[in-house]
Amino acid sequence: MSSPPGTQLTLFDVPELPPLESRKLPSRAESFPQAARLARQLSERLGAPVHLTLTDNRATLISFRRHAQAVRLRAHHLFLDAPEAVVQAMADFVRGDAGARYRLEDHARQHQTQVRRTRQPGAPLKARGRCFDLRAIYQRLNTTYFDGRLQADIGWARRPGQKRRKTILLAGYDARLREVRVHPALDEPHVPAFVVEAVVFHAMLHQLFPAEAGGAHPPEFHERERAFPLMEAAQRWQREHLRSLLRS
Repeated sequence: MSSPPGTQLTLFDVPELPPLESRKLPSRAESFPQAARLARQLSERLGAPVHLTLTDNRATLISFRRHAQAVRLRAHHLFLDAPEAVVQAMADFVRGDAGARYRLEDHARQHQTQVRRTRQPGAPLKARGRCFDLRAIYQRLNTTYFDGRLQADIGWARRPGQKRRKTILLAGYDARLREVRVHPALDEPHVPAFVVEAVVFHAMLHQLFPAEAGGAHPPEFHERERAFPLMEAAQRWQREHLRSLLRS
């Protein structure tokens, strides 16, 4: 259920790691020289001013928006010390080079200890939506297909503020937090129940079969996914309704 590269780079799988304390952004004084250098390097490669904002966002590592004469780029602070090849990949990502996504993901995996993995204080996950109860779906799928062995919290993700986008992540599993988050675009009356169930099942497979080196999934992952009833129909529905999902 992956999406083609677009204006944001997301991290779907979070590999299991030893417990870490919450990571914080470097102080402004610490990061300013590095951020200025990174923005300058990107500007030189793109031939346009780059306004860089550093983030500690666990879900979106890089996102950008083009303006008349400049590019507004938001990047996780793990890219501050990026080598030349990764800086070039960032520029290529802005240009729409599909291969750049994988180079950036490789860099993110190598520096995954810099990505915050503890939940910041806030509201707990909300599983009951307007149309679907994710907790009930998770429990039913867990009993039917996983012998009740999986344990994770599940809820609707916050609705993103940016409306214009080219990619959408329908669900994500965070192994460190044991959380499944589902995009609220699916909590609508016109979305078939089997589509939501297929998306949750896909996320549960990410929980059962962690990604291997390089981000690949073991054969068992794909076998279980293909065997899920109506999975093909659910994926076809997603493709046919991608435009409306992106507007949600």
